[in-house]
Amino acid sequence: MSKTQEAMAYLKANPEESAYSIAQKFGLSPTTIYTTIKRAKAKESLVACPCCGTVLPEEKINRKVLK
Repeated sequence: MSKTQEAMAYLKANPEESAYSIAQKFGLSPTTIYTTIKRAKAKESLVACPCCGTVLPEEKINRKVLK
């Protein structure tokens, strides 16, 4: 597992700890932690299109045109 993955697992187990202190513990830049958190949140909002299966943000799927 990479240092970033280890740091994210640690953050999940210890959500009260700051991203800055976790970055210091794992020898990473705080920007790395903040960017990884942002990407993980963006990934959570993705869903598969019911028609074609393409992974898209939920708001991009027009449910009015679906049967």
